[in-house]
Amino acid sequence: MDLGSAPAIVTTIKTAIEIAKLLKNSDDSLEKVEAKQRLVEIISALVDAKSEIIDMQQLLIGKDGEVRALQEKLKIKAQLQWESPYYWRVGGNEKDGPYCQHCYDKNQELIRLQGNGEGYWHCTACKNEYKTSSYSATITTVAFSDDRFDGY
Repeated sequence: MDLGSAPAIVTTIKTAIEIAKLLKNSDDSLEKVEAKQRLVEIISALVDAKSEIIDMQQLLIGKDGEVRALQEKLKIKAQLQWESPYYWRVGGNEKDGPYCQHCYDKNQELIRLQGNGEGYWHCTACKNEYKTSSYSATITTVAFSDDRFDGY
């Protein structure tokens, strides 16, 4: 069902109206059988028209949902700001994020990165890691105070 069938619906409704007018203007000599046959045609035409209208309404509801989803994607895209190596969502004076560059570029999904506050970020969805210039790897050493290793 597409919106191109709207003229067919209008034609069906016009036919039903014409048949109804014919019945209204017919004289009493019209036989009851013919009148019943015309009424059946009217009812059938109206049922077909109603079915087509319902199909069109469902199609329009689906299209409305698609339009809303696309509008939301455009809104988000307009709010995104790239700051290597990830995205931020900016609105007014507020900055939200950061978000995974890989997940957004591939699937248009905003996945918030998890960080340690020291320039290291991790995406829980795609498992990518991001490091900024402020990142410094910390080397952990272990000291033994055990006498077992004396003399080596």
